[in-house]
Amino acid sequence: MHRFADPDYAELSLAMRTSRHPAGVFDTLLARGQIRLHPSESERTRALAQIGAQPCGQASAEPVLVIAQTREQVAALNATIRDQLIATGRLDDTGAVTTAAGERIGVGDRVATRRNEPTLDVANRDTWTVTGIAPDGTLAVDGGRGERRLPTGYVHDHLELAYATTVYGAQGHTVAQAHLLVGEHTGAAAAYVGMTRGRETNIAHLVAGNVADARAQWISTF
Repeated sequence: MHRFADPDYAELSLAMRTSRHPAGVFDTLLARGQIRLHPSESERTRALAQIGAQPCGQASAEPVLVIAQTREQVAALNATIRDQLIATGRLDDTGAVTTAAGERIGVGDRVATRRNEPTLDVANRDTWTVTGIAPDGTLAVDGGRGERRLPTGYVHDHLELAYATTVYGAQGHTVAQAHLLVGEHTGAAAAYVGMTRGRETNIAHLVAGNVADARAQWISTF
């Protein structure tokens, strides 16, 4: 069972799960610093990219979970996070391979396998860190339970960046910190899942000109 470091948050979690008193829940989360407002979509994406870029590059490090509703939002976040890592010198794009979806993947990238493949000992939505690239495009990845080698065909068709994830992909995951993008496509069930993945911190990010606008969006979501 999921347990929060903050017992008071369990009550807020229950209120979100049952969609009770959304305005009161919003105000409580705001007072706790768990609601963040951004003036534009691009600025929210940049802010989440800075969050999602830490920590990275170590299979043993627990990543921050960045969650969005749609695959399009996740793809945009993954690309921006990766650009941030390259720009700050924490990721080297030299020798990266390109997937069927057009994503570049190189050593140090956090990735997810998206197809069960018993012969490779990988499962759908397993997450890994790329540790090496062979001349033929085979990738060595480490998920904390030993290294795997993914052939070129699997990498091309069934591997994707995993700095951000959909709400569906976040189900069942528990991390220290979770950050949820709340927008027009976010429903009550998705918001509940996104705001209960973090043991210590769960933060909702909204594009809003003021608190009243953000509160109205939150109420509409629930």
